[in-house]
Amino acid sequence: MIKVMLIEDQRLFREGIKALIQRTDDIQVVGMADSGKAAIELIDKKQPDIILMDINSSDVDGIRTTRVIKKTYPDVKVIMLSQHAKEDLVLQGISAGVDGFLLKRLFADSLVRSIRDAYRGETVLSGYVARVIVERIRELTLDKKELLEGSLKNQGYQFTNREIDIAYLLAEGNTNKQIAVKLFLGEGTVKNYISQIYAKLGIHSRKDTVSFFRNITK
Repeated sequence: MIKVMLIEDQRLFREGIKALIQRTDDIQVVGMADSGKAAIELIDKKQPDIILMDINSSDVDGIRTTRVIKKTYPDVKVIMLSQHAKEDLVLQGISAGVDGFLLKRLFADSLVRSIRDAYRGETVLSGYVARVIVERIRELTLDKKELLEGSLKNQGYQFTNREIDIAYLLAEGNTNKQIAVKLFLGEGTVKNYISQIYAKLGIHSRKDTVSFFRNITK
């Protein structure tokens, strides 16, 4: 029997999940809490295999609670539940050691399957959460120049390959002379390219241009 504890401050949602789990033959709810603090006090007594954790528990947020649980009870699986798959929350949850990250709008059978999968040691993710992670990994695997090029295209700007080269070196803080040396160009040619970049962006200062490049690649 898989023992589940539920941490959720919305009573209706908490009771709904309990009713859903009670219809299964191999999963039971052994405890419920409306806050992270209360949950931590219950774990020793209830000995759950899996904790379903609302990311926004009322006193201590789900991410901080997860860190405490994972440090003290490393064998307990934690599945995070959230209304939204915001990238920063997903990454913080993964960093805290969660074994799954699910959106609350998932289907009932998906939740039950995720509990069983997590119990077997699998990491469980809602489809949208998985896409957020894939996009983040894709960004990290691109080099900075490719990332800048992709970000400019997403903003609707069409830069030539040479303009991308110069835009990247600008964003890295290079002077015109340094850019000229690195690209084997004359300084006058570099200045002309930079003027073309200003015109395409509608920005007319080096400082603002560099700031723009850095902001779109964060």
